[in-house]
Amino acid sequence: MTNSTVYGQQDTVTTETMDQQFIDKAVNLNRFKVAVASQAIERSKNDEVKQFAQTLLTDHKRVLEEIEQAAVAKKLILPEKMDENHASILKSMGELSGPDLNKAFKDVVIKSHEDAIALFEMGAGQNGLNDPELKTWASEKIQPLKSHLESARALDVDAGQAVSEALSIL
Repeated sequence: MTNSTVYGQQDTVTTETMDQQFIDKAVNLNRFKVAVASQAIERSKNDEVKQFAQTLLTDHKRVLEEIEQAAVAKKLILPEKMDENHASILKSMGELSGPDLNKAFKDVVIKSHEDAIALFEMGAGQNGLNDPELKTWASEKIQPLKSHLESARALDVDAGQAVSEALSIL
């Protein structure tokens, strides 16, 4: 009898930990996407990159607000700041400009959306999140993430760069 009680407690800790880990990763990914998008809006000279970055900024700010509200409601802890890996990537991107910045933006957005899709599919899956509301919410976010991924893959990071550079010479 004692073993089943201990085992049951362990299951509760594991599922709560899974929900907390999901929140940690989802918050980090969305904070990163907001920061990368802000950086691209501010520093890119490519109109297509800037427009897509604005879409990302708007969408991921909204998702971040939803995650933060859910975490508070579920009594989960929000990470205080962006994780070191994402902060390091953001810092490196801050040193780039022109076509290098646009290419890095595209690559980073693709990778971060692939990571987010994997995370949200895991969370929405059969052995995913414990909390049914979080699980449903994660499921609802998969299609918009896939849409962003396809848009990022189609992004022409060279478009407009030559024109902008030519105009700057004049």
